[in-house]
Amino acid sequence: MNETAPPSTVLHLNDVTRTYQSGKSTLTALDRITFGCRRGSWTAVMGPSGSGKSTLLNCAAGLDTPDSGQIFLGGRDIASLSDDVLTRMRRTEIGFVFQQFNLVAALTAAQNVTLPLRLAGDKDADAAATEALNALGLGEHTHHKPRELSGGQQQRVAIARALATRPSILFADEPTGALDSKSAGTVLGLLRALVDQHAQTILMVTHDPQAAAHADHVAFLRDGRLITTLNGASANQIASTLADLETLR
Repeated sequence: MNETAPPSTVLHLNDVTRTYQSGKSTLTALDRITFGCRRGSWTAVMGPSGSGKSTLLNCAAGLDTPDSGQIFLGGRDIASLSDDVLTRMRRTEIGFVFQQFNLVAALTAAQNVTLPLRLAGDKDADAAATEALNALGLGEHTHHKPRELSGGQQQRVAIARALATRPSILFADEPTGALDSKSAGTVLGLLRALVDQHAQTILMVTHDPQAAAHADHVAFLRDGRLITTLNGASANQIASTLADLETLR
């Protein structure tokens, strides 16, 4: 049944199913998932390996197409959009941060941040990049190349790049997975500040209870199904729930 997204949500998945063929078998990665991200909130997605976390993220970002159901992003059902419209939407309304920083080694921090802006035709790319880098405490590193930056600084450049277009939602896939604990804490604190001070909406996939504890909501998947959601949970509560899911497999 068709529906519209609630006005308070940036992202809304309605009864979404995604399957894959593996030889003669059909694997159900997402099984009738209904799920949403409230505007100005941070939602973490967790679950055992193979639970559907990455598929959910890919479908939500328009990188993968579900078999059935609807995915509303900014009030529009992205399944109904053409490839060209969806590509433009990803450039302007969606930000991506990954475990691997995916910076261009030959470019400076500022040039890495301006790259997607220029692809989107932004005439104020330089000013937007400077603003984003300053906001993340990288104003003194604008001319440094990735090899001249620490892992934490590189991830902050990647976040600046994702935020420079002022996206409606930021998708983060294991954003602290390649960082030491101190750098991870800095990055998570910056993400928290983006939510609290700038009403940024974030959807993050992580395996780390410490990272998930920074989020407002934690959604747990198992076998492609949404099992439960915790709000304002501690790392211990999150770890306990995750352990229960592993035991039930």
